[in-house]
Amino acid sequence: MTRRCLLFSLLLLWTVFATAEEEVNFSTEVLPILSDRCFHCHGPDPSHRKAKLRLDLEEGAKKKGILTAGSLTDSELWQRIISSDPDELMPPPDSHRKPLSQSERNVIQRWIEQGAPWGKHWAFEKPEKPTVPAGANHPIDAFVRAKLAKEKIDPSPKAEKSTLLRRLSFDLTGLPPTPDEVNADNDWETVIDQKLKSPHHGERMAMWWLDAARYSDTDGYQQDATRNNWPWRDWVVDAFNKNMPFDQFTVEQFAGDLLPDATPEQILATGFHRHHMTNGEGGRHPE
Repeated sequence: MTRRCLLFSLLLLWTVFATAEEEVNFSTEVLPILSDRCFHCHGPDPSHRKAKLRLDLEEGAKKKGILTAGSLTDSELWQRIISSDPDELMPPPDSHRKPLSQSERNVIQRWIEQGAPWGKHWAFEKPEKPTVPAGANHPIDAFVRAKLAKEKIDPSPKAEKSTLLRRLSFDLTGLPPTPDEVNADNDWETVIDQKLKSPHHGERMAMWWLDAARYSDTDGYQQDATRNNWPWRDWVVDAFNKNMPFDQFTVEQFAGDLLPDATPEQILATGFHRHHMTNGEGGRHPE
């Protein structure tokens, strides 16, 4: 009996810890599934909404037994997901949306069983500072080591100075280090400061923003004529090199021309809006 009690206690503890570790995050796990599979017919757009049901709002999802916290049996949402009846199955076979995979069903199942806690898109959730694990002097190293330990992976041995410098240089400037930089006897903090002060750092950081804004030096379509958008590109590079605050960075690009006493640079920033493909066939307004 003692051994059985011990085994039962260990199993119970394992179950508790496993459940705690696998707590479903609404913003990053559940919301993407609902958005991709459900919101077209049960979302914010009234012109596509079916059955007067909204699953993008908590009060809509949790009324009339659609979603019952803690109960799969009483949650019509879950019963529709697992239904074998094509007239009941959600999303419907004729909706041209893929049925939920087994892993996605597992997420929804665990979420409902855990009480179906609601949330917002991750961008609107207040960041919470996590507790730093023990085992390293730097917080980032501590989290990395904790994850490696969880996955039972040993940390790699420390790389040589030239390898570390090469990685740092590509990360911060997009360029390899020069021979003089490799041979210089500088401490690590000095090298980092030098790379951050390099004009190439702004070019490296701007790359992702330019891609997101669909920046191009040509119009696209058949003729693909060139266009002079490079002044806006240089504005973005300069903003990163000046370490411009992100709120200012976005406001000036969205509405710099509407700011009081807008400077030429703030007006230039609104070039952000002009990087779509442009077709000149049939005439177009210069604006």
